[in-house]
Amino acid sequence: MPRRGRRGYPTAMLIGLDLRAAYFWTIYSESAKFYKIFQRNIDDEKSIYRFHEEIVETIRALLHEGFTGIIVASEDRMPYSKIFLDHISKRHRWLDDRVTVKVLTGKATTASQVIQLINANQLQESVANATEETGVKLLEQLDKALDKGNILYTIDELNYVVNSNKKPVTIMVTEEFNQRNQTNRRFQSAIQVSKNIGATVVVIKTTNPASPRLNQLGGFACVITQ
Repeated sequence: MPRRGRRGYPTAMLIGLDLRAAYFWTIYSESAKFYKIFQRNIDDEKSIYRFHEEIVETIRALLHEGFTGIIVASEDRMPYSKIFLDHISKRHRWLDDRVTVKVLTGKATTASQVIQLINANQLQESVANATEETGVKLLEQLDKALDKGNILYTIDELNYVVNSNKKPVTIMVTEEFNQRNQTNRRFQSAIQVSKNIGATVVVIKTTNPASPRLNQLGGFACVITQ
């Protein structure tokens, strides 16, 4: 279980679905936090589109924080997860390039239900699978940036870029690099400024497919636009 008082870094978004609402949770390396509830008007079938769009807009707003997985949970034999995934597939294919979506069978509408998923290791397994698949996507993005020269290797370079016409797009740091620089003011400032202008900041676990390549670069890499 997560240690009390520690949040950790972002890993996944958990969406618990039932007939009446969506329960949105943010999952971190050391904690799980309730974020928001989306109510659905069950008497108006047309409202389901707006209901799903509200969820997607919240996902879009949080992606730059570095969440690499979306876990959609609902009871077995209930269609809620499938209907939402169909909505994403038809109208938001851009999500496939940014993050990995996984389905989890189980309830995630209350804190006690989320704790049960954690105690049964179901949530951790789903998050691990999602982040691993997203790691492959990040590795492809990193390789393309290396080929084009659209890459930064140091905090000093990032500090320079955030004050120039170029723009950081994705910042990747290993778990070890992130831990070492928790008290580094230049690093924390550059990361916050990058987030403020729309960059995604992702912490990469040792087991992630992108970790070996990132370690070769010193544990830090930033993809930029020219």
